[in-house]
Amino acid sequence: MNIKNPTIHTLVSWPIPHLVLLYALALMTSMSGMEIFGWSIVAAVLIFGFFNQILHFHPFKPFTLGVEIPLLGLIFITWLGLYLNAPQADMLFEMGRLRWIVLLYFLTYGISLFPVLNRVMTVLIWGSTIVAIYAIYQHFTGIDIIRWNHRAVTPAPFTGATVFQNTGFLSHHLTYGYSFSMLICFPFAALLLSQKRSTRARLFYLLAITLIGLSLVWTYGRGVWIATAAAFLIMTAYVSKKHLFSLLLIGSILFGILYTANPGIRERLNSIWSENNFSNNDRRAVWKANYEMFKDYPWLGVGYGQNEPRLREYYNKLEMNEDFGGHAHNNYLQMLSTTGLLGFVFYMLFILSFLMATSRLWSEIPSTHYWHRVIVLGALGAQISLHTGGMTQWNFGDAENTHVFIFILAMVAYLSDRYARGIVPDDYAL
Repeated sequence: MNIKNPTIHTLVSWPIPHLVLLYALALMTSMSGMEIFGWSIVAAVLIFGFFNQILHFHPFKPFTLGVEIPLLGLIFITWLGLYLNAPQADMLFEMGRLRWIVLLYFLTYGISLFPVLNRVMTVLIWGSTIVAIYAIYQHFTGIDIIRWNHRAVTPAPFTGATVFQNTGFLSHHLTYGYSFSMLICFPFAALLLSQKRSTRARLFYLLAITLIGLSLVWTYGRGVWIATAAAFLIMTAYVSKKHLFSLLLIGSILFGILYTANPGIRERLNSIWSENNFSNNDRRAVWKANYEMFKDYPWLGVGYGQNEPRLREYYNKLEMNEDFGGHAHNNYLQMLSTTGLLGFVFYMLFILSFLMATSRLWSEIPSTHYWHRVIVLGALGAQISLHTGGMTQWNFGDAENTHVFIFILAMVAYLSDRYARGIVPDDYAL
């Protein structure tokens, strides 16, 4: 057999970059698509690796992501906590919730085998802008063309509302909010770094930010607003103090206009500090119950995913008459209550390692590599957004949000590896 057989090489390599682009599109439109294309990438990479091992048609050097110890530690602690503290749980199902770790590795390998980063940016920026237009339409009409009973598009949560919380093509306004709060960071990064770009390009980035930003405002998710603001502030601070001052000024003006002119937004903003808001009270109750679980099981937690079925037990223990159920509505309390201090430490090492790697990569990429700097700055903002929003929502446990987050980390991991290996000639090389 000819070890350089071009037909076999084409057959086993062609699907990978196309699947990556389809996966990027699915991140904004379909949970089913995320699963289908994500795991198709895993299968395609395995098939390519098998034939490459036999025929040697593609030179490839294995690499690590730099987070192997935290991830292996998290897997072990999750298993041990379930085994010891929740023997009644479905071990296979609960451990399966960590499948994003497998996906992270195969996405990184898939991108590294057949790089499509610039085309990915085109898909993410254009796609999120188009979906945002549809989400804005939903805000005024309440129409969900995917789910004909319109169940996902709910009335806005303020007195006398005649508009709706938009969800785009996703299933919940907060799912949409935290996904697109990460995605908006890429056109924002493109605008921040666009001094040498054409006027037409800069206007497009500004339009994209405006449309996606409006769709985020009209999710009426207070945590989404705070997460996006935090991401924008830190991204701008990385680029320029002058830009940071301009952002604060423009942001203050826009905030003042919205607060003054829109009673619904004003009511939602005022509710952040309200002692009587039902959503605030529900969160305080579930936080208190999850903290009590952590106190009872400080090292390994009650078991991954087991805080939900045990929530009523802890409400009774605390003599709390609450009906609010579900997860901890906080990434950090969720990890503490379900995996204990040990799992929480590994989780924090994982997210901090990627934040540090992203920050380090930003300082290594030459200023002439515009698109690579856009990707890294946008990835930094996306991580800040998810982790800030995670203070009031278990967004890391929302599958759609996790897919977006993992894809962004895969791009960071790939860029980190390539810049660590040597000179990258330009921002179209990867």
